[in-house]
Amino acid sequence: MSLLSAVKISPALPLLCALLAGCGEKEKQGNPAQLDAPLLSNAEDPALREALEAPLASDPDLAADANRDSVRPSDKPLSGTTPANIGSTSLSIADAKDAALKLAGGKFTPTPASTKNITSVGTPPITLGALMEAQLAKNSAARCNGAKITYDARWALRLPKAFPLYPGAQLIEAAGAQGNGPCAIRAASFRTGVSRTDIMDFYTSMAKRAGYSVEHVEENEDAILSGTKGGNSAAFHIRFRDMRGNGTEADLSVYGGL
Repeated sequence: MSLLSAVKISPALPLLCALLAGCGEKEKQGNPAQLDAPLLSNAEDPALREALEAPLASDPDLAADANRDSVRPSDKPLSGTTPANIGSTSLSIADAKDAALKLAGGKFTPTPASTKNITSVGTPPITLGALMEAQLAKNSAARCNGAKITYDARWALRLPKAFPLYPGAQLIEAAGAQGNGPCAIRAASFRTGVSRTDIMDFYTSMAKRAGYSVEHVEENEDAILSGTKGGNSAAFHIRFRDMRGNGTEADLSVYGGL
């Protein structure tokens, strides 16, 4: 009897070999560095590359805002948003204001005085999408039936030229909808260290240069700029609020005219 014929081959041995062979493949599949490598090599999309490579944004000075009972309280439901640093260039406040001045054509148009001072009651919308839907419902210039709003940081890259993210601002979330007329929607929430007055003057200037009317309303502790153009074929709505300590958060939405 030969040595090979004396060895009894177990029927389970082939299966065991197959399982062991697959272990190395599973290890590769679970390695985040290997999974991210193809994405990070996509040099054709610099915005995506920046968002993937940038460290997670954190600011200990904003910790006090975590439970602020305002438009976006801490217990808001999950919205499927994708935080990203799209548009964030870590500009100093002075550099951000200089960049904003250049975008506005070298001169700011002062924000008009408030025409209303509203004290509202009840729970305000707590997500960017809810804010957009509320605006669609009450603004005849922004009405659209069946607009399908989706969350994606890349919507911030598709904001119209007249209403970009403020220079150096950090994107919080972005949303939008495809469509014609007022059904073409772009929206973004962001924060910046620049004062509310300076940011409002910037967007007033940009809106005026693009042919929009501008109205200023105060609601509770927030300021709102809104306006239309082209026989109400396009509209914008921006809500500003002071952050504790310093800086400003804003929710920007544009309907039509894209």
